[in-house]
Parts: sequence; structure tokens; C-alpha cells
Amino acid sequence: MQTADLLELRDDLQRERLRLTQLVDGLIALEPRLTDASEAVEAAALRLHSFYTGVERILLLVSRVVNGGTPSRGEGWHRRLLERMAMATDTRPAVLQESTQRDLQEYLRFRHLVRNLYADELKREPIQRLIDQLSQTWPDLDNDLTVFQTWLTTIAMDTSSLDRSSTDTGL
Repeated sequence: MQTADLLELRDDLQRERLRLTQLVDGLIALEPRLTDASEAVEAAALRLHSFYTGVERILLLVSRVVNGGTPSRGEGWHRRLLERMAMATDTRPAVLQESTQRDLQEYLRFRHLVRNLYADELKREPIQRLIDQLSQTWPDLDNDLTVFQTWLTTIAMDTSSLDRSSTDTGL
């Protein structure tokens, strides 16, 4: 892993976190308008879909840069990606706490549901529940990502120091 790649990943994660913050804020603001027959249900479903898509974008960035690739795209790869990010590897600490990973599984399942239903088949109750859960899930996820970004900065600085030492000693 090169220093520049790690710092670029850190910055990409920060941008994605800011976008997710805006999305979560919009979902919470939309919540009071949810009714059984409301277009707000469809809008909230799309935003919940976007929330998990943004989470997965972050996990894919980490996987590509730090793990050197993404899970094979066979059956269940989305779930495997999420599960693997809750496990430490030889090259990185866990990106997510196990409890965060479990909570995010519900958003993954909901995204799959949204992709396979007509909009008028969406029900308010599961959308309402997922929006309510965001008050716990989002801060937990944001904290996990902050900790990982701190690790990225630390390892990038360590790598940079090693690179300078090698250059200074003529290695």
C-alpha cells in the first residue's frame, strides 16, 4: 500500500461520510410525512436504498485499496463484502464493529427488496422502522469509519516514514 493511495482513500471516505450524513438528515426530515398512501414512502425507500448503496461504495473502496480487490461477484457477494469488513485481516483492522455489520444487514436486505418490488408495493412500516433505526445505526457506522480513517492516516504516515528512511539510507 502506497502512502498516497491510503491518504486518497481516507479523503474519499470522508467525502462519502459527508454525503451519507446529508442523506440520513434528509431521511429523518422526511419521516413525519410518511403515510400508507404517500409518495413520501417511495421517496424514503429510494433514500434508504441510496444509504446502503453509499455504505457499500465505502466498503468497496476499502476492499480495492487495502485488500487489493473485491469479493468475487457470485451469489451473495454483497453480504460477504459486509461480513468481511467486520473482520480484521493481515493488512487492516476490522472496518466495522460486528454490531454495526449486523445492523447494516437489514439495510442490505431492504435494498434488495426495493430492487425487486414495484414502488406501489412498498409498505410504510418497514421503511419507518429502518429510518428509526438510523438514529443508532448511523452514529455507530460513522464512528467505525472515523476510527478506520484514523488508522489509515496513521499507517500512511508510518509508510511515509519508512519510505523516507529507505531513501535516506540508500536502500
